[in-house]
Order: sequence, then structure tokens, then C-alpha cells
Amino acid sequence: MFLSSRKFLTASSVLAMALVAATAASAQERPADAAGQLDAPGAKDSGEIVVTGTRTGSKVADQPVVAITGDSIVNQGFTQIGQALTNQPQFGVPANSTVGSQGSYGAGQSFSNLYNLGAQRTLTLVNGSRFVSAAASSVFGASVGSPVDLGQIAPALVERIDVVSVGGAPIYGSDAIAGTVNIILKKNFQGIDVTASNGISEKGDGANSNVSLLAGKNFGDGRGNITLNVFYDHQDGLTTASRYVTSASHPFFGATTSDTGPANVVYFGGRRFSVVSNTGIPAALDNIPFNGLSTGGRTYQAITNAAGQALFFNNAGQLVPFQHGTVTGSVSTEAGGDGFQTANYGNLLTDTSRVQGVLMGHYDFSDHLRFHAEAWASRNIATNKADQTLYNTALFGPAGDAAGNYILSSTNPYLSAADQATIQTSLAAAGQPTNQFYLARANTDLFAGAFSTRSSLARGVAGLDGDFEIGSHQFTWEGTITYGQVNSTSSQVGLVWQNIQNALNAVVGPNGQITCAPNYTNAPIATLSSTCAPLNIFGTGNVSQAALNYINAPAISRQVNKQFDAVFDIKGSLAHLPAGDLQAVVGGEIRRESQFFDPGAFFSGAYSQYAVVAPVGGSYHTHEGFTELTVPLLSPDMHIPLLRELTLHGAARYTDNSLNGGFWSYTGGGNWSPINGLTLRGNFTRSFRAPSVTEAFAPIATSFESGNDPCDARFINGGASPATRAKNCAAAGVPGGFSSQIVESTVQGLGGGNPQLNNETANSWTVGGNYAVPFLRGLVLTADYIHVDIKNEIVQPGIESIMQACYDSPSYPSSPFCSAFTRDPVSHEITNFSDTFLNIASQNYRALQASVAYTLPLSRLGLSDSLGVLNLSSNYLHEFKNQQVIGTGSAQIYNGAIGEPANAVTSMIDWQTKRFDWSWTVIYDGPTKVNPNNPASSYEYYNVSPYWMANTSIGVMVNDHFKLRGIVNNVFNMGVTYAGPVPEFSPNKEFDAVFGRSYRITAEVKF
Repeated sequence: MFLSSRKFLTASSVLAMALVAATAASAQERPADAAGQLDAPGAKDSGEIVVTGTRTGSKVADQPVVAITGDSIVNQGFTQIGQALTNQPQFGVPANSTVGSQGSYGAGQSFSNLYNLGAQRTLTLVNGSRFVSAAASSVFGASVGSPVDLGQIAPALVERIDVVSVGGAPIYGSDAIAGTVNIILKKNFQGIDVTASNGISEKGDGANSNVSLLAGKNFGDGRGNITLNVFYDHQDGLTTASRYVTSASHPFFGATTSDTGPANVVYFGGRRFSVVSNTGIPAALDNIPFNGLSTGGRTYQAITNAAGQALFFNNAGQLVPFQHGTVTGSVSTEAGGDGFQTANYGNLLTDTSRVQGVLMGHYDFSDHLRFHAEAWASRNIATNKADQTLYNTALFGPAGDAAGNYILSSTNPYLSAADQATIQTSLAAAGQPTNQFYLARANTDLFAGAFSTRSSLARGVAGLDGDFEIGSHQFTWEGTITYGQVNSTSSQVGLVWQNIQNALNAVVGPNGQITCAPNYTNAPIATLSSTCAPLNIFGTGNVSQAALNYINAPAISRQVNKQFDAVFDIKGSLAHLPAGDLQAVVGGEIRRESQFFDPGAFFSGAYSQYAVVAPVGGSYHTHEGFTELTVPLLSPDMHIPLLRELTLHGAARYTDNSLNGGFWSYTGGGNWSPINGLTLRGNFTRSFRAPSVTEAFAPIATSFESGNDPCDARFINGGASPATRAKNCAAAGVPGGFSSQIVESTVQGLGGGNPQLNNETANSWTVGGNYAVPFLRGLVLTADYIHVDIKNEIVQPGIESIMQACYDSPSYPSSPFCSAFTRDPVSHEITNFSDTFLNIASQNYRALQASVAYTLPLSRLGLSDSLGVLNLSSNYLHEFKNQQVIGTGSAQIYNGAIGEPANAVTSMIDWQTKRFDWSWTVIYDGPTKVNPNNPASSYEYYNVSPYWMANTSIGVMVNDHFKLRGIVNNVFNMGVTYAGPVPEFSPNKEFDAVFGRSYRITAEVKF
């Protein structure tokens, strides 16, 4: 994530955090001969089959399709459908969700990330139609592209979710490189269903409550239906300090102080950044408190007491000795001690409130003409509870700069007389003027990183469809128009540097009260108060509300996303073949997308240490034509041995994009059933992703980034050729044993969009099949191999990838990436960079996904019919490869890393009777590595333990109208994964373990 202000990096900030809910949804791959329909249990058949991955209406499935039923989502207690998707092995850590650090200007938004290829490469549809994105178009947002906020779709409205691998682009258009997620809503609902739910952790925090109303009525003798859903949900937020494994207290990996052994070793006592504290560290020189070490030819000079002890301010604002922790190999990091506990100031769970309403209807004017419509409205408010604050330290700038050390008077009236004397004595001993001193501080009492996003959705869908005959050939047609708009407003504290300086210039007034020095000049931007109030930054929590009002200009930014989409197609039977009808589709689509981001007055000006954020706006339109063909060649009626059934399928789409011209996407595949119950399938797809508004139109502006420096001692042995890396770093003058600050704190540079971008392209194929075992009724086995090769991938490489592409290149220093950043010739630290979006990456993905599903009526075992049915299912993913190459850099390996295990399984056992159901879900994520791109010898502990989770859900039908359900998540209170004594985990994938055991009760009333 590209940051808008100076930050320190914590272990947890390296991992994208997103919510994985308490239990798994029941998911299984559909057999090929039932690819178009997988009803949610108890759902009423509308008579219409919605097929994902084809427009012909046939049931052909030449590509893998995983389905998650709506009833299972609700029964397992998911309050967001994004949680249900993330819980499946096929989905990686999303770019944003309700857990973890939030993308700027989009708190609480939840995206999907199929195969961990990026949210921008997963196309999300609702009832087969596109849905407007809520993502911010700023480069500081959570995701580029147009991912759909799944939090805007109520779980109670979902009939099922189809996940189609890789083959969606020729059917639906851009963005479906990884695949398509089609959320199919309930239809023809009759009656009233009111559901209320409450959940809470065993610790008594993180409470959630929601209520859903689903009401529907058929009318016109069954020719029409109108359905209304209203959903309210509130989630209490949490900070990272609320759990040990996400706080600043646990053991961590840090740079070694030894010249031998692993570069990353374990330290106990908790990570502390000794260069700052949130109470203030005074100094005689404008430098960084590096435990007395010398850096860059400069030596830190502390303010000391008579005993020579370095001092800092305690919470009350009084000077006390600074207790150092264990020194690490990083000049800014210690284990334990009085340094700043950065990890305690992070977001674990957003505070959210959602109100959503959807009205759907359809009416049959005649047997041959039908109308359908949807109206959507929602308001979501989400708050990122905490994030890193704003720092003042010499690490980020010279004294007096908005991010540099404070310059303060040694006679500041908020200092006690004793502390004034101590400071002046220490200044004199250091040979410095005694009238002023410097202060390094983390300003948590001025701004703790919280921000809120309020978003509203308005979406309408209207369409007509009908059918007609030409001779013996039947045809259907459909035209649908969709318009959607999301308006988002994000707000936070905006600290104004000019006013801060005025407020720090405190004096004693004629009446003996502390006041601002007279003749001050306010900043040109209006703050909450124009009257200067003195600011006490000694200690923490000693700032008056009047001072906060004077230095705070509300930072309000706005985002408007609009989408218009019109689709028309005709499909039907072109010919009667011996094996069945040849089905064809021809159609067209017109789409317009626009995104406009206004950073607001505060972020548009240089009023603080934030980067000046540029507005981003742009639009594009497409004109698209598509065709599709399904050809049945053999059928069971033909009685040909080993050729029981054979069907071919193909589709093509031409997209003319106003940004970069035309592109053909296409797909071809088929199904072959040699014997009854066994179906083999294969598919090849040429897909694409067009540049987004952010990637194409974002102006070049200030950016802050961090990353692993290849010349750092911790990473010098990484890359495809460690010898090449080490040689090039030495040629750059970087000494051995170097510890780079960019690993742990951000550096200012430039970044932005590129209007000359081309489409990403992907060649993908799948091969697999399913087997309905004839000798064991109810048992279905499926397996598919997934192969994706992406070229011209659009990336904003980031300073880490830029450095790797430079130092891992055999042509160093002539590689163009070497001119994209600068190093200080003395300190060897990175001082600047340039980072724009480019078509310079490639990515390769290989995986095997498989499932087992078995339905066993217990009557087969000789038991009573009243004992119901036992459903067993397991969904498995094995990743062979997921790696990306940016420019001339080394391949970055993602599979086997934390959050993306090579082996992942979600299994469920579900016992259902007429009045009772009981399910258990078990999740297994296999062992991973701390960093698969570095050798094992770089870490004291390299292998990360596997993850296990068990959840249970029990439902009781009290009577025909009332049902109760109890859910226990993390039944056995299992913990997160560890590398030795160090917790190394994905808070997204392992949220149940982070959150701890939790409980939920649900009551449902039906009429």
C-alpha cells in the first residue's frame, strides 16, 4: 500500500489484513451435467436457470465452477458475503476488508481476490450484470481497478454464489483474468422472513448485531413477484492493541547484531522504535536517538540528567530516564524498553454500520414478453479505529520541517522549573545554545490514525426479455440497462503545521496563564477554531480541546463512481443435430465507467507532513460485440461406447475501449463423458484487463513507500542470483552488514498514472472432470488443473521491486530501474524514487483444485427417515506456482508464503433433519515460510506451522414459524501460526484465531 504520510513499518503491516469469518460456507464444485443450477437448500424453483459462464442457457461446464449456497452463508453466521468467499481455499487475502489496515478513502470496503491474483483481476457480477465499484481512484486507495464492495450486498438476499475459474472474459468482458464471481439473488420469494443476530467474542468485545427483513409476494396469478430486503448491521471495531498477537508485546524477527549466523533472529520483549516516543524524547542536536550510535557522520546527543542518563518525558510531561531495550541490528528498533509501540496503533476490526435496501420485481406481460427490475440503495459508515500517527523525527526531515524534530524553547512554560534547568544544563554541556532544544515525538494524542468513510449506493436495473419461434427453432432475447453510482466521503483529523508552531510558541500572559505568543499568523486554511490556544506536547494526553480545535482542519475527501451498462443479446437454436440443438448467442454491450476523486482542501495543500494528494478523475467507454456457440456432438441416446456424450463450446468478444482501442478475447473447450457419471472437461481462454482510471489518469505526485532493500544484510542473500545481487550492491558502495531504514520506515518519492498503458493479457487453460460414483450413490468427486499466464501486467512496481530489478540485473548499473531511485553516498539510505504504473510485469499461476461431496440419507443405514441426511464436503486447493516478475527483477514467489499456503482445505460435516441441523467446519492451511524469496539461512526460524480451525453451528426449528441457531467460532480456542516463538500469520485468513473463541445467536421468524 502506498502511504500518504511518513510511517514506521511493523511486522503486521507487511501483511494485508482482512476479515475471515467464523465458519466456512458449504461449498462444492458442481458436476458438469448440473453446471447451471445449484439451489440453496429450501429455495423455491423459479422455473428459470441462471447459468454462470455461458449465455446460451445450456448446462455445459467446460471450466471449473465452485458454488456457495446462500443458506449456508447465513447458517454459518457470515455477516458479509466477502467473509464467506475469503474462507474458501481459492481466495487469497483481499486488498481491503473489514479487518486490518484500511486503504485510504475506503474504510470498511470488502473486495474478493480469486487465486490471489489481485482484486482488480476478479470480475464480480450480480445476477450476471456488472455492479458499480466503490473503490477510490486515488493512488492511496486500497485497490486499483474496479473491484466491487461485497459489503453492499446483504447475505439474506443471496441464493448462491458461483465462482468460475478464468473463463469469463469472452462472456462478460474485461477484468475476469482470475475468474468471475456471480452473486445470484433470490427470486419469487413469497412471505415474510425476519432474522436477528448477535455475536460477541469470549473477551466481551468485537460485538456484532444485525437484523434482516425479507418480504416477497407473487401477484397476477403468478405472473409477477415483488421482493424487498432491508438489512441493518453494526460491528464494533477493535485496535491491534486488543490482542496479544497483533500488539507490540510479542516476540519478533529483527536484524541480528552478529556478523555470523542468520540475518533475522528472534527478539523478546516486543518491538519498540527507539527513535521516538508518544511522550517525547528531547535532544541537544537535531539527530536521531540511535542508542548512542553514530550514523551518517552524525552522533546523537541526548538531554541527560546529572548521572548522564538519557531522558524522555513520562505521561505526565516530566523528564525521567529513558530505559533502553535490547539493541538489535537496526538502528531504530529495540526489543522492549521505552521506545514507541507502533504495533499498538493499528486497526484490527473496523467499526461499521450498514443500512441497505433492495427492491426487486418482475412481471410477465404475456407468455412471450417479460419485464424485470431492481432498485438498490444503501448507506455504509465505517471507521478505521487506529493507524500510525504523524511523527516528528530527524529520520523524516530537518528540524522545523513538518515531519522533522520539533524546535522548542527551553523556557516553555509547560516545563517545570527543574526540567528547564536540566535541559539548559545539558545543552550547555553539549556546547549548544541553551535557549532551544529538539524533540522527537509520535503524536498519538493529536492524531491516532482514525478515519471514517461514509458511502452511499444507488443502483437501478431494468430489462425486458422475450421469446419467439422461427419454424421449429426457438429463440430468446434480452435487453438490460444498469446504472449505478457510489458517493463516498472520507474524513479525518488534519493537523495544520503553521498553527502547531504558533501553539507551541507558548508564553506566560499578564494574568499568569499560559497563552500563545502574540502576533501569530494563522494558516490560510480554516481550522475548527481561529483563536490560538497553547499546545502542551510534553507527555501524552495533556493537550487541551481548545488547542486541538486550533490545529485541526477537518480533512474531507470525496469519491464519485458511476457506471452505465447496456446489454442486448439473442440466443437460440440454429440447427437440430442428432445429439441435440446447436445453441448460439449474438449480442452487444455498451459500457461507460467514470471515477472522480477530490482530495479536498486540506490534502490539496501543503499544510502538514502529508503528501499533497492530487485529484484523480477520468472516464472511458466501451463498445463490445460478442458471440457464443454450444455444439452437442454426441449424446447418450446414440449408444456409442466410451463416447457417451461430447459437447464443444466456444465464445468470442471484441471490445473497443476509448482508452486503448480494440481487443479480441475468446474461449474454447468442451465436455466428454466416456461413461455414465464421469465427465471430463477442458478449456482455453484468452482474457484481458483494461487499465483502470487510477492507473491511466492519476497525476504524478508525492508518494511515500517502504520495502525490503536488497542491499540490506537481511536480504542480500535473496533473489534468483544472490551472487549477482551482492556484487552489484558492493559496486554501489553499500558496505557489508548494512541495515537500511527503508525496511522499517517510509521514504518520500513520486508516483502516479500512465495514459499510455496497454491491456493486460492472459492465456489460461483448465483441464479436469467430475465423477458421480455409481456404486456409492451421493458421492461426487471433482478435480481441475488451473493454468494462468499473465503478460503486460499493469503494476506500480514499488520501491522494493524497483531496487530488486536494479541490483538483480546482470546489466547493472545500466538497467533503467537503477535510475529510478537515489542513495545517499554517505549513509547509503534511499532518499528518493520515481514509481509510475507500467506494463512491465508477468505472472504465472498453477494450481490443482478438487472437491469431495457425499450426501448420505441415514435411512440407507437402516435408521429412521426422521434422522435425516448427513452431508460431507471438502474443498481443496494445491498451488504449484504463483510467481511474478517485474521488469528485470527476480521472480517473486507468493505460493507458500504466509497467507497463501501451498495446501488449503475447508471441510464440513452437516447433519440435517426436518427440525434440527448441526454442522462442523474444519479449516486447514498447510505450513508456509516466513519469506519464500529469501533463503532459510536468513532466518533463525524459517518454517511456519500449519493452521487449524474448527467451528460449529446448531439450528433448531422450534415450530413452523420460528427457528433458533447458535454458533461457536473457534470452538477449541486455537491460536495463530508460529515460526518458532514468533507469531507469523495472516490476520485475514486466521481471523478466528486472532479474535479468539466467539459466540453468535440467531433468531428467525417466518410468515
